[in-house]
Amino acid sequence: MTMSFEKVLGQSRSKRFLQQIGRTGHLPHALLFSGMEGIGKTALAFEFAKLVNCPEFDGLDACDRCASCRKADSGHHPDLLWVRSDGMFIKVDQIRELRRQTRFRPFEGRRRVIILADAQNLREEAGNALLKLLEEPPDRHLFILTVLEPQMLLPTIVSRCCHVRLQPLEDELIRDHLVARLDIPAPVARDVTRLCGGSLERARWLTEDGRLAHWKEILETAQRLRRLSFFDLFDLTARWALKKEDLEQDLECIKLWVRDLVLCRLSDSEASTFDLDDDLRRIARNLDAEDLFSLYDTIEQALQRFRLNANRQLTLEGVCLAIKDILNGQGSRNTLS
Repeated sequence: MTMSFEKVLGQSRSKRFLQQIGRTGHLPHALLFSGMEGIGKTALAFEFAKLVNCPEFDGLDACDRCASCRKADSGHHPDLLWVRSDGMFIKVDQIRELRRQTRFRPFEGRRRVIILADAQNLREEAGNALLKLLEEPPDRHLFILTVLEPQMLLPTIVSRCCHVRLQPLEDELIRDHLVARLDIPAPVARDVTRLCGGSLERARWLTEDGRLAHWKEILETAQRLRRLSFFDLFDLTARWALKKEDLEQDLECIKLWVRDLVLCRLSDSEASTFDLDDDLRRIARNLDAEDLFSLYDTIEQALQRFRLNANRQLTLEGVCLAIKDILNGQGSRNTLS
């Protein structure tokens, strides 16, 4: 029988830390799980919530057999509360309702556990309301927040949490999972693992609906940007922005490609996520490393703007202009003013 923490792939260091504080019983009033998408933040938060109230906890894991564990698995545990985005955001009314619920003691568990999934989606008013709750935490309550990056939260919220940073998953774990659990052919699993950047969610996504081939098309688009005229570039971004889905994933693909350029610039190693042609490797080795780091940061900022519902075409134009300028040796010019 698979035990509770074993259901979460990897993250051995974070698991050991959570087991340790579970054994001591000295739990903080709030935990913050941060890390990229698809590495198990929410799953680990849920399994730790089970551990906290499991009467059969053996110092390593929840039992997955007792009434408390079974209620949690079925979604009916009275002392396990979830707060998720309502639409695009977590709204202030949801936090107000949470404040009302936390006025009472736990019904049957040692603690009431509240999991705020994707806390980066807190609206400003909701974030301030949550801060007030964390400043005067109710007795016998544990808050677990999951977030992509702690910088996406109010610094005062982060300072009131015990921070647990989850790591990208090892390639071997993802590859074996794809082959054994999803019945993906080994050669495809190997290609997907190279592209997923340590995210199991992205790996699963890449195995569906020809998306692996789509990413290869995105790579080809990024590599030919340096040769496009400005007219063709703006036409490309206009058509690209009409895609309502997968734009974030497209930028994640380009971010991995830029990471390859950085590695090529800083190292003589031929290892890379993508197969860079000789011409692109030559260009990368002659670029300023600071320009490449700036380009990586530009793409990361564009991803954050997408999540905040910014204008897609303008955002894509900024990214594509930055790529074109840097690959043409004009990285010092500010194209994103």
